[in-house]
Amino acid sequence: MNKIVYVCTGTCKAEITEEQYKEGLVKCGTDGCTMKGHNFEKRTKCGICGKVFKEDVQHSH
Repeated sequence: MNKIVYVCTGTCKAEITEEQYKEGLVKCGTDGCTMKGHNFEKRTKCGICGKVFKEDVQHSH
């Protein structure tokens, strides 16, 4: 089953859960990351292969 995750699109490539995002972790805080201070972006993570992709992308196996 696919799930919603939030990712940093900078050099750290951090990935957080939807729960963490809802609890207020909405921006990257990693020192040295090119997107530090920027909002995480919403993505879908495939429950089969683990690939992370934009919501509007069709993903299949």
